[in-house]
Amino acid sequence: MHDLTLVTTGVYGRPLPKQMGAPIRLVVPWKYGYKSIKSIVKIEFTATQPRTLWETLSPEEYPFESNVNPRVPHPRWSQATERMIDSDVRVRTQPFNGYGDLVAKLYS
Repeated sequence: MHDLTLVTTGVYGRPLPKQMGAPIRLVVPWKYGYKSIKSIVKIEFTATQPRTLWETLSPEEYPFESNVNPRVPHPRWSQATERMIDSDVRVRTQPFNGYGDLVAKLYS
């Protein structure tokens, strides 16, 4: 329900392939990797936030804010830096993937 969120049926002018979540995918720019939705099977609106798969499997390692807030510590590694894709260069992790000023209030 956020203005930055996209419901996607294609990529680069073509229909979305299965490996990218076809036929429909929710794109949430400030969440990535294991915290992002891969494919939509059904939509259910609830009054309270349900636990995610990762929170259920290992709540001490994957709380709700993991992977979006570098100040939330992980017990096995630091989220303070991340490796740039296709390189060995490490950069400081930006809160909420650089969208902190627009989405941080969703986490309070």
